Amino acid sequence: MLEKITFPKHEYESVQKWLDKQGFCYTTRVYKEVGKYKAGESYLAPWGDVLIIDDVKTFSKISERPFYDEMSEAEKEEIRKYSEEMGLPYEFIRFSRKD
Repeated sequence: MLEKITFPKHEYESVQKWLDKQGFCYTTRVYKEVGKYKAGESYLAPWGDVLIIDDVKTFSKISERPFYDEMSEAEKEEIRKYSEEMGLPYEFIRFSRKD
């Protein structure tokens, strides 16, 4: 049985659209989820897809995150709150649907 990967419910539709459009998507993981997801491993998404983690990069400052300029201030603050302000790293994870 596959381990589950979590996403906020309000992101389900947008994640699936990105996967349909470009074949991969990104997520950011902070605090207790850092180190939970491993490159090359498969996970079950809440909507039923099997996702494979393509790459995991660890950063310590939000400004280092790829696509930083495309993030909303609310997204930046959420990551900052659970990483930089706590002195903890965060992960930027690329994933795709498993064939």
